[in-house]
Amino acid sequence: MIRLPLLFVFIITSHTAFTQINPENIEIVRDSFGIPFVYAPTNAEAAYGVAWAQCEDNFNIMQETFAAARGKTGTLLGPDGAVIDFIMQMFQISEFVESRYEQDVSPEYDAILTAYAEGVNRYAELHPEELLLKGLGNIKKHEILEIFVLNFLVNNNAVLDIAKVMDNKMDLYPTLGRYQGGGSNAMAYSPLKTTDGRAYLVGNPHQPIDGPASFWEVGIKTDEGLDIFGATFVAGGITPFIAVTPNFAWTHTTNYDDYSDVFELKMHPKNKNLYEYDGEWLELEKHHAKLRVKIGPIVLPIKKKYYRSVYGPTAKNKSGVFAFRNNAFFNIKTAEQWYRMGLAQNFDEFQQAIDIQGIPCQTITYADKDGNIFHDNNALMPVRSSDYEWRGLVPGNTSATMWSYDTIMPREMNVRVVNPQAGYVFDANSTPFDATAANENPKPDDYPATFGLMTSNTHRAKRFKYLIDQHEKVSFEDIKAIRDDEGYHPTDIGFRNAMDLNILFELPSKYPDLHVVDEHLKKWDWRMNVENKHAAFMAVMTMYLQEFISENFALYENTLPEEKYVEGLRFARDFLLKHYGTLEVPLGDVQKIVRGDKELPMYGSTNTLANCHLKKHGRNKVQMKHGDTFIMYAGFGEDGLELLKTVNLFGNSWKPDSPHYDDQMELLVNKQTKDISLDKETVYKNAVRVYHPK
Repeated sequence: MIRLPLLFVFIITSHTAFTQINPENIEIVRDSFGIPFVYAPTNAEAAYGVAWAQCEDNFNIMQETFAAARGKTGTLLGPDGAVIDFIMQMFQISEFVESRYEQDVSPEYDAILTAYAEGVNRYAELHPEELLLKGLGNIKKHEILEIFVLNFLVNNNAVLDIAKVMDNKMDLYPTLGRYQGGGSNAMAYSPLKTTDGRAYLVGNPHQPIDGPASFWEVGIKTDEGLDIFGATFVAGGITPFIAVTPNFAWTHTTNYDDYSDVFELKMHPKNKNLYEYDGEWLELEKHHAKLRVKIGPIVLPIKKKYYRSVYGPTAKNKSGVFAFRNNAFFNIKTAEQWYRMGLAQNFDEFQQAIDIQGIPCQTITYADKDGNIFHDNNALMPVRSSDYEWRGLVPGNTSATMWSYDTIMPREMNVRVVNPQAGYVFDANSTPFDATAANENPKPDDYPATFGLMTSNTHRAKRFKYLIDQHEKVSFEDIKAIRDDEGYHPTDIGFRNAMDLNILFELPSKYPDLHVVDEHLKKWDWRMNVENKHAAFMAVMTMYLQEFISENFALYENTLPEEKYVEGLRFARDFLLKHYGTLEVPLGDVQKIVRGDKELPMYGSTNTLANCHLKKHGRNKVQMKHGDTFIMYAGFGEDGLELLKTVNLFGNSWKPDSPHYDDQMELLVNKQTKDISLDKETVYKNAVRVYHPK
């Protein structure tokens, strides 16, 4: 799967601004885990400091992002990177950002983008030995926003539509085929539900553990109103997008509703480049993406053909001609909206920031010092005709299906739950119609069918509901135990991409060679803790099924054929017997989290709240590839933030020679956290290093 990252006041009067950054005005304060707290008079100066600190920790990985903006990912990463370069050109992302910049970016934020770019470029100038390719140390402010657009082609599942069309897997569309992959957890509790009267937010994104989309922690405080701590991607980000301020906190999860459309064009019977539109024959625009691809020690120039129609980017395969349109191209306000969310001081100002409608998709879950909580199924939804089924292939021969990039459905139409009497909201990449207690949930009939809103649930959502129902009120210890839970639901282990997974417990008795598996599964207690001698089998078996589901893009509301489950059972049996001589192996002996030479036992599974997706590791083990990459707990009393605890997977640096390359791994595997303070005096008191950027 393509890995892509997200990249991201000095007041001025024009968009051709320059900043006059004096690094001596900026202090970077590092704590014992290497987390930078950036202090500066202005927000633009802080952006420069953030860029510098991020380059110190992650410049090697950040360059993968810069390469995408320069069309050099194929040169840097080979064929997989060339896919990114092709998408950038096919969707004309650079041209789109350029066309929207004056309209969408405020002078204030232009200054911040400029300062951030200056910080990166200054670091590259002083550290040329770290450059992976010539030219990657001179980024432009527009390129920062290009990466945001590219990122949401991943988050809104457009890349899966592209892959299905390119691979000619058109048979998935009549069945509404979409892969809903890994995701995240978000939970918020109001004083109505907590034993100590606090409001709590739990942020727990699940991301690939390798590459640009894992997390980096940073704190920022300025004289212009920024006072924020949180996480952004290692590959770049000006302000945190999973964040805490003295007054509130928020987090995001991926929502899997219908944000990407594929149109089937009606082609001329004799001229293969003419298509019908409103009764007229129009000609496809022919283009060639110019790629450079590293193959071994050499870099080859390659041209790949694509087209454009009135709908937008268009591709041909053996089944026909298909065009793409999706919600990443309404505007380029994403980065500035996150900045405005961080500047807000209270619930109302935070809502005003969301009103910008700059984030194409991603749910928002929130808690604050006044006891407010909410969950918003945030998305930019196009105004579509109700006469069509938008989740499948859409007719591409009529303006009736040509929705406009100039109009977005009102934000008030997003599914949301605000301050429920139940005292909690949650999301686990689940349906927005199940975000709190059953009697307070929104109803599907109240929302347009054209939104393609998900109605099925994840296993994590089912498990959360089972656990929360056992508590009239929750303590912080209960809140943490729920998030840390590595168990399956006691009666239903099915999940969205394999709704019939419970069949596993019926099949072994039908096949004589699986009787040993039948006896083994009967002993399993449905938990995935590292000491569990019956959990390793489930880990290996579900890894096998997930690989199949991912490679085949899955099916909407999926059930898998019986033979695929039998294959998975046999694979897990044979793997454990071959390498361990028994099925009864402690999970921690088989399932690992790995960073360089460090290897530790890891709990959890693909569908547990404590999340751990797997790939093979060496000859006889499996390792985490995706899951609990960042965990954050924020607690608020009436006077503001009272508790902030986090853990960041490996550590806060991607440079192998850094002491913070792997210094948080033990915290993660032992279900521990570190305490974070936003108090400036405390930060300086606990500082390991205080310095200015250059």
